[in-house]
Amino acid sequence: MKYINSQTRLLPFRGQFSYKNLAYEQADKIIESLSGQSFSDFVQERIFNPLGMNRTFLKTPPSELDDIGTTYNALDDGASAPITAVKVGDDWLGRPHAGMRSCISDLEKLYSALVFYFNDQFEKGTTSTGHLPLKQVTQLMSAEIPMDQPSRNEASYSFDWGRVQFPRRMGQIGINPDLLTDGMPVVGKGVPSQLVIFHQRSLSGALSIVMLLPESETTIVISTNALALNDVANWMGQIVLEEFLQVPDTERNDYVELAKISRAENLKWYPALIQQLGQEWKDDTLVKPLDEYVGTYWNDLHIFKVDVKLENGQLYWLLQGLESEEFSLNHYEDDSFTWLQPHNEVSRRGRWVECDQGPDFWKAVFKGGEDGKINKLF
Repeated sequence: MKYINSQTRLLPFRGQFSYKNLAYEQADKIIESLSGQSFSDFVQERIFNPLGMNRTFLKTPPSELDDIGTTYNALDDGASAPITAVKVGDDWLGRPHAGMRSCISDLEKLYSALVFYFNDQFEKGTTSTGHLPLKQVTQLMSAEIPMDQPSRNEASYSFDWGRVQFPRRMGQIGINPDLLTDGMPVVGKGVPSQLVIFHQRSLSGALSIVMLLPESETTIVISTNALALNDVANWMGQIVLEEFLQVPDTERNDYVELAKISRAENLKWYPALIQQLGQEWKDDTLVKPLDEYVGTYWNDLHIFKVDVKLENGQLYWLLQGLESEEFSLNHYEDDSFTWLQPHNEVSRRGRWVECDQGPDFWKAVFKGGEDGKINKLF
């Protein structure tokens, strides 16, 4: 909570859209405080169990559970490297917004219920549907923030849900918009306009999209077990969506071509970074003896730490002191180092790799005090 409370507002309140899900950590703590239960147990008892979601967990699934998928990250050539599943959920950071383990059959139960409750509560002007578990669904799925403006048709963001009125671009919560210089394609051309409510998710080892069409009480769920070179779940979802809407062949988007374009753009990431780092590099700067950089560095809140060690003439940093998060540091200039590695290497390590991670993200900048001794790391 100290970390969340330290965050500053970057955009006008409810005036501009910027995706961030840390606020759900606050909901986690509020629920635990009011209910006297752990967040995991509360959601399991109040939502998962009543909906019959028997293969959905906010904790590590039971060891005897069968048919559990393996997670992968894509390499430059399109091959997949197996990785350890992202360690979020259980009883620590990330549980409320990224800690759920589930399957398509359970997700269909959840999202079908959401569509039904959405329509029922709007039609009756109520905040609940009988004794069923999901309350205030109309509030949860109503527009809160304008998104992807200017726009002739609706494009807005609710509580972790995007809302678009076709024909309209969609997919704004995913990674594809950053990979298309000409912008996302318009979906739903040549058919009657209707609302779609959608959510996307992307983690190392996973991509997904869910689309809810209240008018026809339809749900479309696409889930993959790999972080691909583009948001393939989004492209697949839009293919299925245009087929369901019966968009005329002449109005359909060429998603195969869009997938090729977005993949090629993603692969520019590493060469472009190397080029930019080279252009910004200052020649003839000196580095201190490497042992002067060794130590443990904490952030101002004393929550996050980085250990720096020296082995056989090579510096390494360990994020949160974890050996699994050990990366070599190579001198860049002055007291700055880089921890950048080729795309395939960071992918095999299970890290998230995205084109919005610019040069500064991959720099470790040390600073010294008045006595010149290194005592800070940025």
